[in-house]
Amino acid sequence: MTASTYSILANPAVIAISQDSAGTPAVRVWKRPADVDEYDQGEQSLWVMSLSGGDYAVALLNAGNTSMVMRARLEDIFIDKATTGGGATKGPLPSSSGWDIYDLWANRMDDMTANSILQGNATMGGAVTGAANRTTLYNATETPYADGITMSNTALLGVRTSTVPPMGTVSAMVPRHGIALYRLRKQDGASMSERDEL
Repeated sequence: MTASTYSILANPAVIAISQDSAGTPAVRVWKRPADVDEYDQGEQSLWVMSLSGGDYAVALLNAGNTSMVMRARLEDIFIDKATTGGGATKGPLPSSSGWDIYDLWANRMDDMTANSILQGNATMGGAVTGAANRTTLYNATETPYADGITMSNTALLGVRTSTVPPMGTVSAMVPRHGIALYRLRKQDGASMSERDEL
């Protein structure tokens, strides 16, 4: 295994998504054609997963042959909430709130640390104690993922890169054959009033 592959597989922010206690699957919201390769293959898609505590995971997948800016409106991200009547019976729709965006790849372990672990020159436990690695490694035996998320541990949340206003759009430059992966966390007091939604 390469160091780069190991750093992807050992990313605690991504593992925390897969270990989320809600246990809900990601759902593809849309799929669109993209710049195709020599085999006439290529598409882009939006995947959304609701998480415990009201957070959401959002994946912008670019299976196209060139890097491109991808955009997802909050109305797209929360389409299931709008079509199931959640807004009518349970308060305002999630798209009428502001959201903090956390990049789940931002704290990925550097290749030098990953290579050191793979070569047996360092251990995960030993590496966690270094101040520089507190955001790239996580000891789930010591503190379960759910507790780490509740405590807003940056190794699990990723890096807050931006916010999206009510009814706004999430956008990212996604490399060819790549993925942008985010955790969305609702902002306090950043929702539209019912009057604004009309």
